[in-house]
Amino acid sequence: MIDFLEEVNKRKQDMINDIDRLCRIPSVLDESTANDGQPFGEQCRIALEEMLAIGKRDGFICENVDGYAGHIDIGEETEAFGILGHLDVVPCNKEGWNTDPYQMVIKDDKLYGRGVADDKGPLIAGYYAAKIIHELDLPVKMKMRIIFGCNEENGSKCMKYYFTKKPYPAMGFTPDAEFPVVYGEKAGVNFEITGHIEKDNIIGIYAGTRANIVPEVCEVYIVGNYKQYKDSYMQYLSKHGLKGSLEEEGNHTKLVLIGRSAHASTPEQGINAATYMCHYLASISQNQLVHFIDQHFYQDHYGEKLDIAYHGMMGDLTVNLGVLNYKDGHVNMIVDMRVPHEVKDEQLSESIGKHLKEYGLVETHELGKALYIDPQSDFVQSLHNAYVEFTGDHEHQPQAIGGGTYAKSMPNCVAFGVQFPGTDNKIHQNNEEIAIDDLVKATAIYAKAIYELIKK
Repeated sequence: MIDFLEEVNKRKQDMINDIDRLCRIPSVLDESTANDGQPFGEQCRIALEEMLAIGKRDGFICENVDGYAGHIDIGEETEAFGILGHLDVVPCNKEGWNTDPYQMVIKDDKLYGRGVADDKGPLIAGYYAAKIIHELDLPVKMKMRIIFGCNEENGSKCMKYYFTKKPYPAMGFTPDAEFPVVYGEKAGVNFEITGHIEKDNIIGIYAGTRANIVPEVCEVYIVGNYKQYKDSYMQYLSKHGLKGSLEEEGNHTKLVLIGRSAHASTPEQGINAATYMCHYLASISQNQLVHFIDQHFYQDHYGEKLDIAYHGMMGDLTVNLGVLNYKDGHVNMIVDMRVPHEVKDEQLSESIGKHLKEYGLVETHELGKALYIDPQSDFVQSLHNAYVEFTGDHEHQPQAIGGGTYAKSMPNCVAFGVQFPGTDNKIHQNNEEIAIDDLVKATAIYAKAIYELIKK
């Protein structure tokens, strides 16, 4: 009987060291440094090269696919089992971190830093699971191919490109979600809303940089001396338990509101600074953009006010106003939606278009695809059984989620871990974390699951 947990613990410090190597690289999309060989910017290329260097150090065959993605092959068999992870990360807020987000810190038996849970730490967990199977010289019928890209957080162009150059593995998983195994993922839809709205007393509104994050900070520039807004704004912040500030800037006032970031697939876990700010502004301004946002997005995570609410087999449709830029009357908004597979594109565009028309706004959108694999299939059940073996958890069953992962990029692929039920790794938030014990347990689960699926 193989004790995978013991094997992982033997390598625990090496795993942590490798995670540290990757998390020191601020691999955020940077189009200003993008060119041949680094389509997503210099830091993403450096992260890709660092992961390949880890594989080369251990004697495995590695390949860089034009800077979009890379892979490490463990084993020599023709058919492959894929483990797909990503090296890019979302940006960090300037305030709110207790430590340098790009210097991994160990405290209270947890790792802290951008990427420790999404997705550099889990990628290393998957890598070490495959490495353990190889080092134990276990009999297998497939090689293990660790595939890693650099654009998961911004559309997964990396995997789309990679699979035009390389074949699909026979099956696989991505350690980029939750336990238990995820058999379904809602479709991701982005609506970009543009137009022109008269300013009234609003000079500019700015919130969010990525549609797939609930914006934590909103800044507003408004006509008038700060004294005329001070009392009402401070009362508003106090009433809603929010933090913020206001200050005089020349002949106008700057307002700042601090909410709470969260992943766009679970917008109810965040506090959307943009919508809360517009709710306040609606009480002091006739600006129609402010009123549109207040009436259609404030405290509504499920699209009820846009007449698109839906509950399907995968759960609720969710809505996140992720980016808001308003300057000189020009509107640019990006709304992220996670949509059950039963909802049709026309239903969304028709309902949203009706509300936009009232304000002279227009939209363009792209409908992603949903993922569904039979939860009773041998593949899903084998992964789930490995999870149950190491957790004893019979309560939580295979699930569907709102997050979109690399699982959608190839056939016969699902998301599997790394966050356990009842934990919060603060993915896409300040002070991202993962418990070392959870990382070790996840690696053992992966090793067991992979081996059961590929053993001779």
